[in-house]
Amino acid sequence: MKRKSLLLAILTTVLWSGSYIMNKLAFREGIGPLTLSGLRYLLASGILFLPSLCKGRGGQKQGPPLKAVLLLGILGYAAAQGLQYVGQSYLTPTQSSLFLSVGNTAFVLLADRFWLRENQGWGDLAGMLLMAGGIALYYAPFGGAALSGVGMLFMALSSLGYALHLNFNRALLRGAPVRPRLLAAGPMFFGSVVLLAAGLALEGLPVLTGRLLLILAYLSGVSGALGFYLWTTSQSGLSAFESSSINNLMMIEIALLDLVVFGRSFSAVQAAAVLLVFCSVLFIQFRKRRPRAKGRPLS
Repeated sequence: MKRKSLLLAILTTVLWSGSYIMNKLAFREGIGPLTLSGLRYLLASGILFLPSLCKGRGGQKQGPPLKAVLLLGILGYAAAQGLQYVGQSYLTPTQSSLFLSVGNTAFVLLADRFWLRENQGWGDLAGMLLMAGGIALYYAPFGGAALSGVGMLFMALSSLGYALHLNFNRALLRGAPVRPRLLAAGPMFFGSVVLLAAGLALEGLPVLTGRLLLILAYLSGVSGALGFYLWTTSQSGLSAFESSSINNLMMIEIALLDLVVFGRSFSAVQAAAVLLVFCSVLFIQFRKRRPRAKGRPLS
């Protein structure tokens, strides 16, 4: 179960990494970040709901409670995804992934400390610090002049929503038999409605060009519906902190895509930083954990 969950989570990061590039290309087509994220997740939730409408419910696993759907929609999509899209409009794909790597890991660790307490060993803290050090080393050559304070703020708020959503998702999957597809589709639909309404009100109607429609097809069908279904399924066998650490692999994947698509170059220091981040993810995933008494936050 653990190995399958790990492979599903890694595959999801590959699908999601392509979204960063697609988002920047979509912004060039004139669509606003809130409208883009709203359209993407509205279409993706429709794809996820389709099998249930065609085949009926069936099985012992049911959908999550309505209150949980609404809360997950606000945290995971209106906040985590919507604010991330706004932040991406101010930052490069590589900058966005760097700040999310640090912010997501830090907020997930903090939320887990006071909530599920599944990963609270000193090794987890050491792994997070190693990861943050690698990201700082990677970013150092760029300097601070090109940074957007507004973009960084939106990324931080996005990370907070992501951490709360991830822990709540894990709590639902750990406590009751909930169908992963509906756990992804319901909150996604509600969150997308909020995002799309805000986007149309603040950004206006977009012009749907042929290129934009192709981008939306990837964002909604591949990285959206398929990606979030695989990610939610993987959380049945991974703790919130483990899921978050795997998510940091996107930094490497996005940097490589940034190189291929936008022609970004990398120094030897940056290559070493990428290797350091990768090693920290492996350390968090595969280190041996000693059994600890319930209620002790650190081992």
